This record gives sequence, C-alpha cells and structure tokens, in this order.
Amino acid sequence: MNQISKIPLFKDLTIEEIKSLTSNDSFKTLDYEKDNIIKSRGEKLEHLMVLLYGEVKTQMSDFNGRVIQIEKLKSPTMLAIGFVFQKNNILPVDIITTKKSSVLFIKKQTLIEFSCKKEDFLESLLDHIGSKMNFLSQKLWFTTLKTIKEKILFYLLQLYNQNNQENEFEMPVRIEELSLLFGVTRPSLSRILLALEKEDYFKRDGRNINLNIKKLEEHVYNFV
Repeated sequence: MNQISKIPLFKDLTIEEIKSLTSNDSFKTLDYEKDNIIKSRGEKLEHLMVLLYGEVKTQMSDFNGRVIQIEKLKSPTMLAIGFVFQKNNILPVDIITTKKSSVLFIKKQTLIEFSCKKEDFLESLLDHIGSKMNFLSQKLWFTTLKTIKEKILFYLLQLYNQNNQENEFEMPVRIEELSLLFGVTRPSLSRILLALEKEDYFKRDGRNINLNIKKLEEHVYNFV
C-alpha cells in the first residue's frame, strides 16, 4: 500500500480506496529477476501495471534488428498506462527488468468502474495518460531527427528543462545507455560527444556536464 500511495495517480486515495482496487481477483503481484521480460511487444494489455520495486527499461527493435531504448523507469511508477485504455490495446515495446522487480497488475475493468465512482481519480487518470502520450509523441519526433548530433543536442536541451533550466547537472545515464537511446555504438557516440565538446556546446567532467545553453538553443531551434 505504501508504494502505491507514492504514485501521483493514487496519492490522494484513502487506504480503503486503494484496498478496493486490490481486492478479490482484481489484482495480482508478480516478482521478476533482472533481465526478465515483463511484457513483450505485440501483447494485449488487460491490466494497469504498477512497478512497486525495482527498475525496468522499454525498448523496441527496428527492421535491421537494432535495439532502441525508449525509456528507463524506476519504482514506484506505472507502466504503459498510455496503451491500457486504448481500443487497440497492443503493447508496442518490450518491457524488461534491469533489476530484481515486483509488479502489481490491476484489472482495467476495475479501474474503469472505480473511475466512474470517483471523478477526481478519473481526471487524474486522464491527465497521466495525456502526459504519457505527449512524452511518446516527443519521442517519435525525436526519432525523425536525421543526425545523431541533432538527437544529442535535443536530448541535452530536454535535460536542461528537466533540471529547472540549470546549465550544470549530472547526466542521469551512462554512455552505454545513451548509445542504446540513440541507436548507435558506444565508440561512435563517444566520438560525436567529443566533437560536440570541441565545438563548445558543453564541457564534461565525468558524468557532470555544463551546457553552453545559448549555442545549444540556437542550434536546436534551427531544426525544431
């Protein structure tokens, strides 16, 4: 219960209301080891998945077999909420654990019935779905950028906005994870990062990065 109440969608619910969502046969909890597949691309979603403990990544493969990482998620959070309530509720990505994890599955119909009784919860649910779909639309646009340079600079600008527009911050992922995000090899990504640093878009010290935000914005807004 404590983990569920930490998730924004559920934080305003009482203990009794949360229990009503996780009672009888309306839910189940499954544990996974590291590198286990929770759900595969192409599966139908009949449950809202809540990551109670652990960490997962979502990824897909292109026609050449190249793996592209969509996002990495830490508990507690919801998984694939943007697709659960669609008529064509087919998962477009693989969901894979990166640590030992525990996932709560709540039946979609249970959530629909609960939403009909509690208007505030319905509004919050729709807001979360909208936010997730906005993220996915940005991710789709991100994949249309033609060069790795453009993708890196756009990604850095996103991090800048996520960090309250602070020029200096710590990179949230390692270079191995970035290479999956951009769909390139680690050596190729390292070369491009070094070239961008020489062009004075940023300075690096380990995982700390200091952006030349004026130059970065000028370049990014030229291809947005």
